[in-house]
Amino acid sequence: MFAALHTRRASRLRGRRATPLPPGDIEPEPVPITRATVIDAEAFPDEAQAREWLARCGGRGDEGEDEVAWAIGHLNVAVSAYRVAAGDAHARDVSSDQALRVRLGYGSGPELVNGAWKDAVLMPGDRGRTRVRRRMLSPEEELAGILTGRRPPGYPSEELLLRARLVLDAGRHVEAALQARAAAEALVAELDAGDAAHDVAARHARAAAGLCRAALAAGLGAEQVAELERMVAELERAVRRRRYA
Repeated sequence: MFAALHTRRASRLRGRRATPLPPGDIEPEPVPITRATVIDAEAFPDEAQAREWLARCGGRGDEGEDEVAWAIGHLNVAVSAYRVAAGDAHARDVSSDQALRVRLGYGSGPELVNGAWKDAVLMPGDRGRTRVRRRMLSPEEELAGILTGRRPPGYPSEELLLRARLVLDAGRHVEAALQARAAAEALVAELDAGDAAHDVAARHARAAAGLCRAALAAGLGAEQVAELERMVAELERAVRRRRYA
């Protein structure tokens, strides 16, 4: 469930005409904050087990990160449903790194519905960074190179491949197969014949076509999902080799 926090009611007249500002007015405008609450449909048998689960989530293991990833996955299912229902192409999926705060906790039904809890832990701010794929340059260095013309701008295959990775990580395998096929075909068109990356992309473009047919007909099995994972990973390596060659 979603709730809007710290918002200021907009004037009905705002937006119809420009509003003069005093010189040097640089105070930031208040912005809306959305609180999303994901509640597991299966309740804990008793409070003792709930406390044990919360202690594990707050420990040094990966259980807390796994629970956050599970919640983000369900949250993005709701975002995807809204995007389709509203026809809003700009409604994007979210990640835990975008959140101001991420809490894991338990409580009664009324507490959780209202965004409260009986006991909770605040997840650390650097969550998930160890899982980010390594890059040869930081995003800031890469962006500076593109803006100054020292590096080529993004190719269509790179944008398509990023979308394939996004929906694949979200478990939307049919969309991932379609995006991977489009990315592979775009990469084939962008590269010269005989290039090693061209051969990789051409092989995967053919394989992705078969996966797309299977995905649209009856979905993908576990082996086909694993094949799709390998395909996207190899295409990502081919794109990186081309960019850093």
